[in-house]
Amino acid sequence: MKGRFIVFEGIDGCGKGTQIAKAESYLKGKGIDALVTAEPTGGKYGRELRRMLKDGKDPGENAEKFLNLYITDRQEHIKKVVKPALETGKVVLCDRYKYSTIAYQGAQGAQGRDIARLVELHSGMPVPDLVFIFDLSAEDAMGRIEEDEKRAGKEVFERIGFQEKVRENFLKMGELLPKENIAFVRAGKAAGEVFSEVRKGLDGIL
Repeated sequence: MKGRFIVFEGIDGCGKGTQIAKAESYLKGKGIDALVTAEPTGGKYGRELRRMLKDGKDPGENAEKFLNLYITDRQEHIKKVVKPALETGKVVLCDRYKYSTIAYQGAQGAQGRDIARLVELHSGMPVPDLVFIFDLSAEDAMGRIEEDEKRAGKEVFERIGFQEKVRENFLKMGELLPKENIAFVRAGKAAGEVFSEVRKGLDGIL
């Protein structure tokens, strides 16, 4: 089988991690070789990003630094993980990709808030076969984060006002990238109900 590149996106607390786990289990149950990966990665640039996310106080700071690090980390991720997996026929399930950079760094004000420019910076990178964007209100998402006992404190972008801006940017992805296969999924339902929509999307391309 030809490899497939599937991306899971959304604001913090939208539940995409749960859906990736369900997707991996579903695919493996069908005998499909799936690889789960994520951005930021565990590499040099990804580790620096995670440090900044943990230690930062103002979500509006370091927009260009975040942007440059995310793009560099992504280029390395594509070269070392995504492309090799696709070439061997794996289904790659990726937790965040370029859409997060466009949404988050756009909300930060990178490139003068020119979202079209942020899109251009990713030209030449692999286009996913399918992108799920899990849509949830910032208020509900932040409520989930507050209730999540596994989280060790808030990251710099986990502020309701900032997440509202990020959500607005995610909702523009269809018009920003009209040729891409982007599916918006209402994430406020029970996880099983959300996955029923994810499963339909997966079945449609595999």
